[in-house]
Amino acid sequence: MNKKLLSLLAVSTLSLGVLTACGSGEKKSEETKTEQSAEVFAGATAGTDNFDTLSKGLSKEGAWIAAISKDLDASDKTLNVEGDFKNKEGEEARKLALYTQDADRKVTERYTLTVKKLEVNSPKFYISNGTVKGDVEVNAEGFHGQTGKGVDGEAMIDGNLIFKNQELLDAYNKLPSEEQVKVTGETTVK
Repeated sequence: MNKKLLSLLAVSTLSLGVLTACGSGEKKSEETKTEQSAEVFAGATAGTDNFDTLSKGLSKEGAWIAAISKDLDASDKTLNVEGDFKNKEGEEARKLALYTQDADRKVTERYTLTVKKLEVNSPKFYISNGTVKGDVEVNAEGFHGQTGKGVDGEAMIDGNLIFKNQELLDAYNKLPSEEQVKVTGETTVK
C-alpha cells in the first residue's frame, strides 16, 4: 500500500512539474510576441511619418489600423496592403487613417499620403479622412471610405481608382455616396 501511495505521489508531482514547465514557457513566449508586436507597430497605429513603418503596419504581420502623423511623400514607392484583419469589434476591417483627432474624437488635422501606387489586397480596406495622392488599385472586396459623424465623404484619392475586375467595381458603385471615396482621376477596371 505504501509503495502504491508513494508511486502515485511521485507520478503526480512529476506530472505537475511537467505541466507547470510547459505552461509557463508558452505564456512567456506569447507575452514576448505581444510585446514585440506592440513595439514594431506602435508607430503605425499611433501615427508615423516613416514610409517603412507604415508599410510594416499594413503588411500581413501588421495591425488592423495604420496611420500617418503628417503629410508623407513616397511618390516613387508602392504601398501594399496585405492580410485579413478584424477591428476591435471583431468585424473584418483594415483602416488607413490619414488624420489626427482630439480627445473627443474630433478630426483636428487631415494629411496627404503621396505614393506611386497603393495596392489593396486586404478585404474591407478603407481610407479614413485625408488624401491618397497616387493611383489606388483594389484587388480585394469591400473597399470604401470611412463613414460616421463628421467624416462622411472626407476620404479622397488624387489619382485613379482601379479595380481588379468588374464585380469589385459594381460592388463599390452600389455603396451609398457617403461611403465612396472622392476621386480626381478615373474610376476604372484594369
